[in-house]
Amino acid sequence: MKNEFVVYESKGKQLLLIIAAIIMVGASFLVIFIKQNDGYGTSYFLNYLIVIFGLLGVLFFGFGTIFLIKEFVAGKQLIVLTQDGFYDYSSAMATKDRLISWQDVADIATFSTMGQPFITVKMKNSEAFLASLSSFHRKAVQANLKLGAYEISITAQQAKGVSLNQLLKEMTLFWQNANEVH
Repeated sequence: MKNEFVVYESKGKQLLLIIAAIIMVGASFLVIFIKQNDGYGTSYFLNYLIVIFGLLGVLFFGFGTIFLIKEFVAGKQLIVLTQDGFYDYSSAMATKDRLISWQDVADIATFSTMGQPFITVKMKNSEAFLASLSSFHRKAVQANLKLGAYEISITAQQAKGVSLNQLLKEMTLFWQNANEVH
């Protein structure tokens, strides 16, 4: 049995996101220079509003582009499986640097919503897990629970060289081995 199984984000998909972010920075920059004319004269309010939206777009997408480039260079991990548990970095709602112990896992399955498949992980003590989350994260998890998913949802959509089924198989092996040891 391997000590660790790491899934990285696909560089090709990251590159597409970087290109899209750069395009959005450019589009936001162009918006700043659009001038509106209502036929009777310049609409100053509308021009200022457009400039504000353009600046907000440049800032938002600019910082996003910088973040994406940093992750592209570093090689972002999506999932790290260890003998003790796993780390999930696959989405904005992921558990990030928090180790989810295999001893706390009750079930691992697949789930699909809006055509996107996920690996979903059921925790043995759902209430304690939910209580440990921020209020925003807790509400997102509760919404997933209402859809029929478990507490943790993992996507492999941007995984490099690993399918969702392969990841499910690896997670199940690590989980089963951890439960055999204890």
